[in-house]
Amino acid sequence: MLSLSHFNRQTIKGDIFGALTSTIVALPFALAFGVTSGAGASAGIYCAILTGLFASLFGGTNQQISGPNTGLTVAMVAILTSFVAQSPDNGIAAAFTVVSLAGLFQMLFGIFKLGKYFILVSYPVISGFTSGIGVLIILSQLEPLFGHSLPELQLSLSTLTSTNTLLGLACLVILFLWPQRFSRIVPASIIAVTGATIFFVFSGAEMPVVGAISSELPSFNMPIWDNVLASEMIKSALLIATLSTLDSLMTSLTVDSITNELHDSDQELVGQGIGNIVAGLFGALPGGGATMRTVTNLRAGGTTPLSGILHAIFILAIVLWAGEYTAYIPVAVLAAILTHVGISIIDWNFLKRLHQVPLFSAGLMLSTLVMSVAFDLVTAVLVGVFLANLVTIRRLSEIQLDNIKLCTAKEAEHLSAPERELLASMDDSVLLLNISGPIGFGVARGLKQSVSESDQNKTLLIDLTDARFVGITSTIAIEEIIVSYRNQGRDILLSSVCERVKADFDKLKLLDKISAEHVFSTRLEALTYLSEQAKS
Repeated sequence: MLSLSHFNRQTIKGDIFGALTSTIVALPFALAFGVTSGAGASAGIYCAILTGLFASLFGGTNQQISGPNTGLTVAMVAILTSFVAQSPDNGIAAAFTVVSLAGLFQMLFGIFKLGKYFILVSYPVISGFTSGIGVLIILSQLEPLFGHSLPELQLSLSTLTSTNTLLGLACLVILFLWPQRFSRIVPASIIAVTGATIFFVFSGAEMPVVGAISSELPSFNMPIWDNVLASEMIKSALLIATLSTLDSLMTSLTVDSITNELHDSDQELVGQGIGNIVAGLFGALPGGGATMRTVTNLRAGGTTPLSGILHAIFILAIVLWAGEYTAYIPVAVLAAILTHVGISIIDWNFLKRLHQVPLFSAGLMLSTLVMSVAFDLVTAVLVGVFLANLVTIRRLSEIQLDNIKLCTAKEAEHLSAPERELLASMDDSVLLLNISGPIGFGVARGLKQSVSESDQNKTLLIDLTDARFVGITSTIAIEEIIVSYRNQGRDILLSSVCERVKADFDKLKLLDKISAEHVFSTRLEALTYLSEQAKS
């Protein structure tokens, strides 16, 4: 978040240069994303201005540059298309209300300290998701490049040799072949846009162009609520909020790795949320942290939030004084830029190593990719995260089950010498159930099964010396074991219940179901009691 400490002579020069450089990189992408979304080039430009400004003012990552990006644009295309089809009168207004609602959700994510949870997504899900977005953006650019959408596309000689297609393909070649060392001085996208515009002006060829951007500031639009679209609006807002959050926090992590600083995830979400609320109110696309533009700003000298604020101001100045010249930019060059982006964000490195990774990870990545393309991004993420978490829980449960030992004196190697002697003196009439480590809900079934398969004619001592956390589900399992033993008239004891575990037990009044004289502070006390009982 911007403060007076960010204004000083040492950083302001770097912030100005970083803002100028990132502006040069950002402009072609803002135009491209705006045109592709169907909301117009100005929607992408003002997204870069508004989200860039407010995310820098109120965010938690000093060098973050925010604006429109691939995933959010793909989602917005689907939202606009769906809403206009269902409600022709209110569809567009409802779509931009969704952007503001998504910003509100993001603010709530930050206020309730949820930022750290959004980056706990398994890599195969992220890989499949981003690769799916790459495929979607490529498919969306087929019509601007070739004049036909995928179902109608038939590549013929006339299609491939049309001026529009040749220009787009030439720009695509430039984007791929432009040397990296030159990109630090002049980005390939600027070369492509400049070259395509000059060609259009002097060739006199007829082809679709972006159109002029009005020098007037965008008008304020009151949010609307359409009951027909209510459920879709909430679902879409959550999708936009999640995508923006993931993009922003992943970019923040990239900044951390370069600068060795630590961003504030929750403050970042508040800043991004405010930016998206304002963007929706002025008919702009939703935005989030833009990794390439942020890294460009960082490498060019940007070190404080002032660079992001200046970035937004520079774009606004260009639009107000030179917006009319976008009327000469061919749509084909923007399609080439986005096609290049789509190809670049597909996780080719992971795809090349699919045969080396575990089958489940490979399947999870591919299924997330396919669902992103065939169904929608929400379904892909939810199903991917659900499956990944299920497998993770199962694996953790298997590890935790290894920490549950049901043993007699001969098997109790973890006990001290006095404890082993006491246990051995009872002629295997006592079973020791040792629970160690954190025990989550996935262990409950295995816990009950291990006890039920044992000799229940023996006294059971449940030892919690090494247990530091027992979830509610496992607490219920222990409760059922206690009740089962008590109903059979068998003795059951508890030892070494720490305060945290006791708090879990107290929630379900578990300790009320066992005699107070059978609850001991230490394992040694419990074994001493049992030994004395056996002798009497």
